[in-house]
Amino acid sequence: MIRIPFNRPFATGDELDYLRAAIAAPKFSGDGSFTAQCNLLLEQSLGIQKALLTTSCTHALEMAALLLDTGPEDEVMVPSFAFPSAANAFVLRGAMSVFMIFRRTR
Repeated sequence: MIRIPFNRPFATGDELDYLRAAIAAPKFSGDGSFTAQCNLLLEQSLGIQKALLTTSCTHALEMAALLLDTGPEDEVMVPSFAFPSAANAFVLRGAMSVFMIFRRTR
């Protein structure tokens, strides 16, 4: 088993080559060749028509709130220990975020 240290970079061998290729490409971020490769891999491995990557979890949550047509009549439960964007994605559409506290049971 390979142990990956927490908060320390871990490399398997090709990462520097990939970074150089990304920097050398005309499109450095978002919708570049690596994004296209990842989309294709997800579509093929999951058997889906289209995969869509977002630049962040915040963007994914905001898209989910839009797709769910979240509005003023809705309450959305979010963990109390999450980033504010977890609640903001829904609050921006008028919904009420309800913060939940999770406790371990033994």
